[in-house]
Amino acid sequence: MTINRRNLMGGAAALAAGAVASPALGKVKPFSPQFGPRSRVVYVNDLAGDIDGLFATAHIALSQTSQLRTIVGSGFMGPHESADNATKLGREMMGLMGLKVPIVAGSSKAIGKDKVPQPSPGVQAIIDEAMRTDTALPLYVAVGGGLTEVASAIMIEPRIADRMTLIWIGGGSMPDGAPREANFNIDPDAARFIFNEAKVPMWTIPQAVYSMCIVSATELQARVAPHGKIGKWLYEKLVNASADMSRNLPAGISFKFNTGETWILGDSPLVVLTSLTDWVPNFDFKTRSVSWDRTSAGHYDEVPCPVMNADGSFTPRSDGRKVRIYKDIDTRLMFGDFFAKLELNYPAR
Repeated sequence: MTINRRNLMGGAAALAAGAVASPALGKVKPFSPQFGPRSRVVYVNDLAGDIDGLFATAHIALSQTSQLRTIVGSGFMGPHESADNATKLGREMMGLMGLKVPIVAGSSKAIGKDKVPQPSPGVQAIIDEAMRTDTALPLYVAVGGGLTEVASAIMIEPRIADRMTLIWIGGGSMPDGAPREANFNIDPDAARFIFNEAKVPMWTIPQAVYSMCIVSATELQARVAPHGKIGKWLYEKLVNASADMSRNLPAGISFKFNTGETWILGDSPLVVLTSLTDWVPNFDFKTRSVSWDRTSAGHYDEVPCPVMNADGSFTPRSDGRKVRIYKDIDTRLMFGDFFAKLELNYPAR
């Protein structure tokens, strides 16, 4: 038997028709999957760095298809971009949103060329979630920053590598890479360990793809700012971002960031690939198991994991584990879903 959309549409259409026709429903509540989440997520982000992480955090926290287990505040690129500051921002956001999500700090420094794991509450959270035996929900570790925490977790407990899927916003496209790409440069040695030595299943969204996730400040003013305390807070972060970046430069450097009226919300594909996935299951009759790891929200190449060189470039290889390298992402779905969730959960007054 083949499970496909045609087989499933009848029941889904009947349910939808009943829901729309019922006068007793009154005000429609935000959508929630009828049978609960289909996956778990540990979300790692340098929230005190580029503000795209803040918008992605709000979006993933409102998405019901994936169960957000923990937010790990990462970062060690300076006094302002620290794991502690990232954690504080995450807690502030959840308070503004009226949500309860565990938030812990990530590592305080890189693994370095000697590849020394850096224990932290965030590293332990990844290990603990991956080692759970009380749930069959697949685990995504979604990273919008450096790979220090994931690399450290696998070094400390190698058994977790095949118990999760890593989704990383970072690096460049094959074969040239992107030597100045921000998330690679947070901890190049951690990135190289993940690509070259770890056995973890991995999906990557390289710079050329996440750079296309662009919105205008006017759109955010109209679609985000009016919606709750969190909408106002996010928009004010955007307005102040240029001044904050100019003010937080290293000593002796004077530069004014004139960002104009657009912004790249490059961490938001993490929500697409964890929560906005295709609803048709992969059913394996041999193992009697169901997986939901397909997505129609982006195109990708599935290739043997390339060798990552010291400068962030890649050397293709013909063997080894297969990884997904995304070529595009459905930004209409991504931003439309984010704006709608804000509007429904925090109606404008």
